[in-house]
Amino acid sequence: MEVGDIYECVVDRLNHQGKGICVIDGRVVFVSDSLPGEHVKIKIDYVSRKFVTGIVIDRLSDSSSRVNVKCPYYSFCGGCDIMHLSYSFQHEFKFNKVNDIIRKFVHENIKINEVDFDEQFYYRNKATFHVKEGIGFYKDKTYDLIDIDKCLISSIEINNVLGILKKMNLNGVDQVIVRSSYYDKSVMVIFSVVGKVDEGYLIDSLKDIVSSIYIKKDKYRLIYGSEYIVDKIGDLKFVISPDSFFQVNTPMAYKLYSKVRDYAGNLDDSNVLDLYCGTGTIGLFVGGKAIVGVEINESAIHDANINKDLNNISNCKFICGDSGKVLKGLNKNFDVVIVDPPRSGLSPLSINEVISVGAKRVIYVSCDPVTLARDLNIFKEFYDIREISLFDLFPNTNHVESVCLLERR
Repeated sequence: MEVGDIYECVVDRLNHQGKGICVIDGRVVFVSDSLPGEHVKIKIDYVSRKFVTGIVIDRLSDSSSRVNVKCPYYSFCGGCDIMHLSYSFQHEFKFNKVNDIIRKFVHENIKINEVDFDEQFYYRNKATFHVKEGIGFYKDKTYDLIDIDKCLISSIEINNVLGILKKMNLNGVDQVIVRSSYYDKSVMVIFSVVGKVDEGYLIDSLKDIVSSIYIKKDKYRLIYGSEYIVDKIGDLKFVISPDSFFQVNTPMAYKLYSKVRDYAGNLDDSNVLDLYCGTGTIGLFVGGKAIVGVEINESAIHDANINKDLNNISNCKFICGDSGKVLKGLNKNFDVVIVDPPRSGLSPLSINEVISVGAKRVIYVSCDPVTLARDLNIFKEFYDIREISLFDLFPNTNHVESVCLLERR
């Protein structure tokens, strides 16, 4: 089998990234934009000892789960990878993905709830646009620019700003980040600059449509409007600064945080530890008799303290530092521990320290089922894994968020 070879095959299933799997001459071939049961003619475009990939040059039959993709950039933009799946099949795919990974690596019969979801399009409250000859996204796995007019998964407010950016002179700018608030539709624009820019021109071009404009070179510098925009999850308001982490899908963040609160139970007499707390969103939302949040990002802790004051919450303390190291030195009097680590999962030190707390409940929020499964294999020595709930915060992509409830034996 060599690059350029052409074969006909029937797609057997999808891998965890949403690519079709065919078996040709005993070799597994991963095929983009293909669905189980489809008869396809493919061209081999990569061959290694470990795997082979191919591209569809002719689809001889279509799956009933296939839909016509509305985005004109889908076939070459890397932002979405399963938009050709019907929305219902996207959820089936994500459920099966998590179920397969958990069954394979945790070796326990764990209850996994169906995927909770909301809108399929215009959900993202943050977009990063690259600037070269035009403005848009990079082609998948390259630095070639796709000049786009509209992004179907970015908010209406972000697309409105994009329309203005496309008409502007962006000399000296290499990247533009646009953030929007679901709550009040306010918008922040951050220009990453590599040369001289006319700041007055940038302000005049955007001041009628945005609330905040920053320039970023070595650091962020506000040149127009408010220091923050504000979004709302449930009854709580949260500031969004240029580099703060905030879930990109606000309505789904509310559903996810509500499940965390549900798993935590009655917290009126409970001390809550929120590890990898970011800007304090989950801990503040869930509540408790006393809340301690730990986060290594100093800017996020700054915003967390603003969020605490903004919502008149006084029983919360935020600590800046590595979660495992901070926890090692804390008085471990916590009834509930919430962890929301990055894609890499929990560090060995963090896992050991969380287990040493002996909390009645641990609630694990994960954006990667593989590292979740890895960490659950350690927790299961001390905790029963009660159930996992799934949330589609990233429609049209293969990503899915999980919330897992663990109870101390």
